Amino acid sequence: MTEAAFANPAQELALAFRPILDAMANPGRIQRFAPLLSPPPGLSAEAAAVALTLCDFQTPIWLGQGLRTPAVEHYLRFHAGAPLTRVASEAFFVFADANQGVPPLELFPKGTSEYPDRSATVIIQTAGLRSDAGITLRGPGILAERQLAVDGLDEDFWRQMIVSRMDFPLGIDVIFVGPETIAAVPRSTQIHPVETV
Repeated sequence: MTEAAFANPAQELALAFRPILDAMANPGRIQRFAPLLSPPPGLSAEAAAVALTLCDFQTPIWLGQGLRTPAVEHYLRFHAGAPLTRVASEAFFVFADANQGVPPLELFPKGTSEYPDRSATVIIQTAGLRSDAGITLRGPGILAERQLAVDGLDEDFWRQMIVSRMDFPLGIDVIFVGPETIAAVPRSTQIHPVETV
């Protein structure tokens, strides 16, 4: 049995696209995101909505540990029409789960000087997003600075994020999805880790 996608695709895709766009335009700001989807086990409704909204037959998807199951693969092929790849350097979109471990970001494309837009967007499922702690973000779309904490991610992940954007405009864009929430950190955002005393 194929799990359900959007009941009214045109309307619901438009509704899903807006918070995704707002999240990218306002880095680190946690948006409400509660799509009405029933994806297979392992894939959250929020991550599924991002896939159905952004992915298509031209955007290969790479799946991380815990998501690379026949049911999830079939769901994404059937509903998003997107090809799946096991070759990280071919991925346009990467789906990972923070609790299962996020692969090294250096595995994925960060664009080229001729085509900086040919980079991967990494979507990470998490148990929770908070704005009262975590890393500090600065840059376009942020008035002064903003904090973001993502459950399941350690300092090494944020170090990789900092490294991934050292050659801006090349870099990795990341979207975080938690229970009924979404936030993003595009490559243009400056990341400052938590200072320890």
